[in-house]
Amino acid sequence: MKWVSLTINGADVSVAFDENSIHIYNAYPIKDDLKLRGYRWNPTEKSWLIRPGTESEVTSEIEKLKNNLKTTIPASAPAMPVKPVDRSELAQFPDSYSVADLRNRIDRLIREGIRGNTWVRGVIASDVKNYQWASYLDLKDEDEKLDIFFRVEVKKANIEKINRKLKESGVAQSLEKDLPVFCNVEVYLPLRNVIDVRLSLLDILPEYTQAKIRNQREITLDKLKEEGILENQKKLLAPVLISRIGLITSGQGTSIHDINAGLHPYGHKYRFFFVDSRMEGANAVDMIIQALDFLENHPNIELDAVIIARGGGSEQSLAIFNDLRLCRRVCQARIPILTAIGHEKDISAIEQCSWLTPTPATPSGIGKYLQDRYVNLQEQLSITITRLIHHFSNVQLREMEKINSYLRNIPAQASGCLRQREERFFSRLRGLEQSMTYTVRDQGRRITVLTRQLLEKTAALRQRELKQVEKTILKLDFEKRRRDSLKQQEEIRRKARNLLAQALKNFNDAREDIRVRKQLVQANDPQNILEKGFTLTLDEGNRVIKSLKEFMQKERAILKFHDGAARVKNESKKEET
Repeated sequence: MKWVSLTINGADVSVAFDENSIHIYNAYPIKDDLKLRGYRWNPTEKSWLIRPGTESEVTSEIEKLKNNLKTTIPASAPAMPVKPVDRSELAQFPDSYSVADLRNRIDRLIREGIRGNTWVRGVIASDVKNYQWASYLDLKDEDEKLDIFFRVEVKKANIEKINRKLKESGVAQSLEKDLPVFCNVEVYLPLRNVIDVRLSLLDILPEYTQAKIRNQREITLDKLKEEGILENQKKLLAPVLISRIGLITSGQGTSIHDINAGLHPYGHKYRFFFVDSRMEGANAVDMIIQALDFLENHPNIELDAVIIARGGGSEQSLAIFNDLRLCRRVCQARIPILTAIGHEKDISAIEQCSWLTPTPATPSGIGKYLQDRYVNLQEQLSITITRLIHHFSNVQLREMEKINSYLRNIPAQASGCLRQREERFFSRLRGLEQSMTYTVRDQGRRITVLTRQLLEKTAALRQRELKQVEKTILKLDFEKRRRDSLKQQEEIRRKARNLLAQALKNFNDAREDIRVRKQLVQANDPQNILEKGFTLTLDEGNRVIKSLKEFMQKERAILKFHDGAARVKNESKKEET
């Protein structure tokens, strides 16, 4: 790429060229001359571009630029004298016009055929270029399939009046691209090198633009109804607690601040996934659709709902929310879409398609809706938890009463059995060892059975109670209730252990008392005394001789040993006789 600096028609410009193209920079003063030669604006390079096609044509065009866009005349060519046209020379030809005469005739015919001003409907097809003395734009036909447009000039006084009308009516802030207009124009031929018909914009009817925008909303809704998808969002089910929310709005607007203000002081209860997107202009629809695709299809993001928010503005700036492609994408979304567009009075087609539009339908209104939803859910949850706590407290109280009843009966039953065995022990001396053995064994078995039954019932009750509490905790995630329930269960187990320990202690004490009494009986058994070396003195009637005096009165006596008996004579009795 080669660079040269040139002065063309008094304007200093920079020219870059290669074998196929020419770029001219800083050429605003001569842009009309360049456009007449086929140059086109290149927004990427910020230059006026032409592609002649061959290297020789590029060289020829550079020479014309150096000569102020005039064709270079070779030095060897003879100079052509300039002389007035001799009409006699044209006598042999049909009547004709010069180019200037033809231009003036066409201008006269246009002014005579279209007297005064006329009203024209169309859509602004280009960005409005504002200069110190006037503004310029292209006006195309309403039918998008027809690529027909006029160049339009708007004087400075008229552009100020028109913009003021649009702003006061709330349609738009000013004339802008894609704005449908109904305008009063004057048709004229500009005094330029190239002859073309142009329009001079004099006035505008904002009511027409407003009606067109609103009509677009109705057209979009009718098409969605025909496709059968208008109510798709209303059929989606959202979770009770909407906590993970995608937010599509402009980072430069006030929507984020308004939503946070409406949520205060519950903003920390929600997690937002923000996607920055344009909310007006030509690319806004595509950017919002791309943001929806990103949030809906991202593998690491699970959302409960998506909010599309946009602050207030003119009807034209909000017209993108009547776009058919955007509304169709909202209807086909698998996630509930919440919309908060413009002011409360603004109604867009996207709000009719969404899952919910709060009242008021503003960013602060959607924040207030989320706050109220959380507060209501909190109140309902509190009421439900209170009811559940009351229910389970009653259930636990009844079960505790049953357990206490069982525990109170155990000592009474054990005491009754022990008293009965003690009475039988004192009433029956013979067969004491065998009888007491059976009694102790039966008592032990019975206590074991009762203890096992008690433990089984206690375990069953505890297991059932644990399952109920676990279900409640799983549903409510109520950590405090779980700790209280565990503490109560531990208290029940502690009381059961204490009662069992007391019953076992009473049983061991009874058995020890029986053992002591048995030893006492055995110690007093005469047979056991004889085995220790003692003898028993009996008279002939087998009555015990308890004293020496009584023995001296007997002639004979019987000495009883542990292994037999012997008869003896009282020799002292013979001596006395």
